[in-house]
Amino acid sequence: MRKQIEEKKTQYIISIVAILAMWIVWLIAHWGVGNDYVVPSVSQTIREIGLLFLSARFWIAFGMTLGRSVFAWGIAFILAGGLVSLCVLNRLFYRFFIPFIGVLRALPTMAITLMLLIWTSPRVAPMIVAFFMLFPLWFTQLTTAYRGIDFQLSEVAQVYRIKQSDRLIRMYIPQMLPSIFAQAGANLSLTLKVMISAEVLSSTFRSIGGLIYEASVYSQTATMFALTILMLVVGGALEFSLNLLTKITDRWVKGRGNTMLDAEGSK
Repeated sequence: MRKQIEEKKTQYIISIVAILAMWIVWLIAHWGVGNDYVVPSVSQTIREIGLLFLSARFWIAFGMTLGRSVFAWGIAFILAGGLVSLCVLNRLFYRFFIPFIGVLRALPTMAITLMLLIWTSPRVAPMIVAFFMLFPLWFTQLTTAYRGIDFQLSEVAQVYRIKQSDRLIRMYIPQMLPSIFAQAGANLSLTLKVMISAEVLSSTFRSIGGLIYEASVYSQTATMFALTILMLVVGGALEFSLNLLTKITDRWVKGRGNTMLDAEGSK
């Protein structure tokens, strides 16, 4: 326990040092360039962050971008989970779908965004781009989580004649959840990043990407820096929050399968 506390303290100290290092690099770059239109000052960027917080337009854009990101993230997870379930039931499904997963994984983001702008609207295109990026990622992670299940425990469950539905709900899913939640935060943060990039390329109205594009057109570098920093903080907060779920699932999984087997064996 004491060792874990020391490791956490060391990790926090290293993180603080890393942030200070980035801040120093920023100061040096601003001083070296000497042009606020190229590299704005820290104080100017902080001032822009304050103005964004007071702007209703920013909060509307933030809500739209975050909503699109969560929607694409959730749909990709649900469809990937359904596809993995089919592949588990029949290996032929896996062999059939794996080439499609490879194609989706290799799709260039910029090219697919430009094509989607012809077929759809600037509001819809970023969501489809984010989905195409995240779906093969979720599929791979869910497949890996399934392969990490302790099937020796499943064999013992067969001896006790535990129903397949009970194994799925009380054994398989609990064993997969820690792996899924460990990736969920990083996936949502990545979805937000891809969503904003697609919004910039699509000039999406009422979005963070749209605000960044507008700031670039009018050479408002401080605003671009402020928006980028805010989205970095949001992405980090989302990742940290979802990572906390792993602690809950770790406690739930520990002894879950053994407890069920003990209960069945005592009957």
